[in-house]
Amino acid sequence: MTKLKTALLCSAAATLCLGAALCASGAVPAAGLSYGTAPESKPFVSRMLTGVLPAFPSVPQREAEPEEEPTAEREEEVSLSLPVFSAVDLTVRVPENPGGAEAVVRKEYPSAFKVNNASDKNVDLNALKERVPSLNLSGEGPQILIVHTHTSESYNETGQDWYSDQDTRTTDPTRNMVRMGELLHQTLTERGYEVIHCQKRHDGDFNASYSQSERSVKDYLEKYPSIGVVIDLHRDSLIDSGGTKYRPVTEIDGVKTAQVMLLMGVGNEKYPHPHWEENLSFAARLQAKGEEEYPGFLRPMLVRPMLYNQYLSKGAILVELGACG
Repeated sequence: MTKLKTALLCSAAATLCLGAALCASGAVPAAGLSYGTAPESKPFVSRMLTGVLPAFPSVPQREAEPEEEPTAEREEEVSLSLPVFSAVDLTVRVPENPGGAEAVVRKEYPSAFKVNNASDKNVDLNALKERVPSLNLSGEGPQILIVHTHTSESYNETGQDWYSDQDTRTTDPTRNMVRMGELLHQTLTERGYEVIHCQKRHDGDFNASYSQSERSVKDYLEKYPSIGVVIDLHRDSLIDSGGTKYRPVTEIDGVKTAQVMLLMGVGNEKYPHPHWEENLSFAARLQAKGEEEYPGFLRPMLVRPMLYNQYLSKGAILVELGACG
């Protein structure tokens, strides 16, 4: 894959995550990103989606064919059409504080082209972003897979700066990560990519989430070897020892938007990760492009001695979109 194509993909991914982050922050109705934008937000979103995203003439353009899913997905796959999403009531209703509630604090995390490295690997983002990832998105078949290891993660829906018994997990796919993944799916498809969005719930047993999503990713990669990028889309959980939840928010072009973080695994002695440098070179380019296009949007990248199933692909990233606050 050429440097130009990789740079274009990174620009696209950063912009698309920004669009979804507008939903997570509560600044722009989620439906507006794909199904008709509110008048006050349309100029920004339109410029974001049409002015920043370049065309991809090298990506095969062909009419969509009925997608045959792996058998493992068919049992629990959620099928949602766009009208279902657009019909969701997005009215923000802030309830009265019942007293004794815990705080939700808006916080803008310092953003820069930097990494918080919790591993024993030498992670040099400047060197990594100069390395061209081995991503091939020009072949026949789907190029991108979107999956949710923690499918039921959701958001504070009322916008209040406190919480009591509000749950930030739901099996309602119109309000959890399936919805966010569908926004990303639709926008990438509009850019000419062939995208698979795995909507299966993998966190019915939370402790088995990664083994469940690992099985799904393996199934898709075996069935579609053309897949070059795997995006595991999450929402972060930022809660301090005192129980305070944090809402990571920045302002871009006058619009409040949730901050995003890339969480990358490099493996460890017991569980080696053969593709960690390939993954990190892709993530480093994405981090650099995000900082260039939207300063403040991306929190510093977090690198841990884990796998997060990223060993399965040379183009795997985990995206933390907003947080539970």
